[in-house]
Amino acid sequence: MEIQKLPVERIYEDEIKKLIENETEICPLGWQMSPKSVRKFILGDDELEISKKIYGNDKVVERSIVTLATNRGLLLIGVPGTAKTMLSELLSVAICNNSLNTIQGNAGTSEADLKYSWNYALLIANGPSEKSLIKSPVMKSMMDGTLVRFEEITRTPQEVQDMLISIMSDKVMMIPELCENNYVFAKEGFNIIATANTLDKGVNEMSSALKRRFNIEVVNPVNNIKIEKEIVKNQVKKVEDDIVIDEDVIDMLTTVFVEMRNGQSVDGKKIEKPTKNLSTAELVNVYHECAVYAKFFNDSIMNIKSVSQNLINSFDFEDDADVSALRYYFEKVVKERAKNSEIYSELYKSRVKIR
Repeated sequence: MEIQKLPVERIYEDEIKKLIENETEICPLGWQMSPKSVRKFILGDDELEISKKIYGNDKVVERSIVTLATNRGLLLIGVPGTAKTMLSELLSVAICNNSLNTIQGNAGTSEADLKYSWNYALLIANGPSEKSLIKSPVMKSMMDGTLVRFEEITRTPQEVQDMLISIMSDKVMMIPELCENNYVFAKEGFNIIATANTLDKGVNEMSSALKRRFNIEVVNPVNNIKIEKEIVKNQVKKVEDDIVIDEDVIDMLTTVFVEMRNGQSVDGKKIEKPTKNLSTAELVNVYHECAVYAKFFNDSIMNIKSVSQNLINSFDFEDDADVSALRYYFEKVVKERAKNSEIYSELYKSRVKIR
């Protein structure tokens, strides 16, 4: 059976093993490798042939590692598509070799998801006992001394967030239904990595009390054409080995995304900014769709018309600001480049599809 997405610990199993075998530094309690090795795992190491996995946020990675070596939680915030989830997975795998111990925050996240629930068949048959207890990811991490990932924490109800305050402060969880062994004390190594989308700030904004339990790191878009081009190539290759890599198309799409994201062309012209979140992840998705189309319908040759259509279709035509920004970009930037560039000429011809 083919698995669509392997867990990070499986993908980088050999690199993790290599770093542990070559470890020479002291590891914090509960960690499988030292902070220096965690940095090498995420940011790469040529000598050990460890691949670079996060681009453009090296200092954020270093500060995140330091935070997790303390008793404070780590909160990664930023717009969608800035690799917050990827960074939390990589940190979890490097430190405790488990990226799957996760709470996915949403409006339905409950106290049971944060603490514990019961196997009701065993509960009815035998009453409250450790055997009938269903441990939450947080409880498992406290008992094992490992990390737990809390995705989209601001999407969870306020009462669930409030429960997290005492767990992070006291490092203990009580199970009042049990007569014996009714306290779970966090072992060394327990900590929480949370992520939050800044565009969702108004969903359930975190209280100041909870924020104080975290060190907050802002994960920004890469905003570097050269680096983003490398990310696109690396990411699509991970999905499919035989995917089409067209340097000219990648360069064009990356330039469009960076310019419109910044509201300024590479030669300094001010342009309208869309409301659309032009993240690196969205850029990868657009190119991947173009490459798959070329693979199945055009003998693995990029067709600029289909590229243009995928780019244009990625914008929200229900949003007047997006349509206006797209039109402005085509008339002020693409039209000028079309005079000297075949790829921009083909892109400009597709502007009639912008409704």
